[in-house]
Amino acid sequence: MRTIAVPLLCGLMAGALGGFMGVGGGILLVPLLVHVLGLGQHEAQGTSLAFTTVTALVAATLYFRQGNLDLALSLWLALGAVPGVLVGAALARKMTARGLRLAFGVLMILTAARILVQVPAHASPPSPWPVAANVLLGVVIGALAGLLGVGGGTILVPVLVLAEGTPQHVAQGVSLLMILPTGIVGGWSHARHGHVARSLLPGLMAGGAVGAVLGAFLANRIGATALSRFFALFLLLVAAQMNFRAPA
Repeated sequence: MRTIAVPLLCGLMAGALGGFMGVGGGILLVPLLVHVLGLGQHEAQGTSLAFTTVTALVAATLYFRQGNLDLALSLWLALGAVPGVLVGAALARKMTARGLRLAFGVLMILTAARILVQVPAHASPPSPWPVAANVLLGVVIGALAGLLGVGGGTILVPVLVLAEGTPQHVAQGVSLLMILPTGIVGGWSHARHGHVARSLLPGLMAGGAVGAVLGAFLANRIGATALSRFFALFLLLVAAQMNFRAPA
C-alpha cells in the first residue's frame, strides 16, 4: 500500500499546484522525487517531465471548458517551445546555469513585486504580439526552461500578463497547453537515456490527474486579481528555490 500511496500523494500535491498556477507542477514534484522517493536529479527531472503531460492535459481541458484558453496562441508558442527546450537541455549538459538561475531568481522577485504592488488591469483589452514574435517567445521560454530546469509556465505567464495584457486565467490555460508538447518531447528525450522512473509513473499520474482537476477547478473559481496575487507569491517561492538549491 505504501508503495503506491507515496507516489500518489506526491502526484496529488504537484498536480494541484500545476492546475492552480497554470504550471506543470515539476517545481514541486522534482524535490519530492529526490528527497521523498530517493531519485537522482536527472531521473527526477525526466520523470517530472513525463508526469506533466497528464496534469497539463487534464488541467488545460478544464480551463478550455471555462473559456480560459487561447488555442491559437498556445499553438504558436508551442511551435517555438519544442525546439527551444531541446536546445536548452543540450546547453544544460555542457554548462553550469547557476549564474543564470540567480539572475532569473532576482527577475522573478522583481516581477512578483510588480504584480503585488500594482495588479495588472485584467479588464483592459489584450494587446497580443504578432505571430512571429510569439513563436520566438516560445523558443526563448522553451530554451530557458530546458537550461534552468524550471517550468516554462513560470516564465511564460508573467510575460503574457504583463507584456501582452492576457487575462491571468487565459495565460495560465495557455501555459498548461504549451507544456503538453514540451513535456512529451522532453520526457521522451530523458527516457532514451534511462532517466524516467517508469514504475512510479502510474501512481504519480493518477494522483496528478486528480490534483490537476482540483487545482484548475479552484483557479477558475477565483477572481483574476486574487489569482494574480497568488501567482506572484508562487513566483517568490520559485525564486527562493532557484537561488538556494545546490549548484548545477
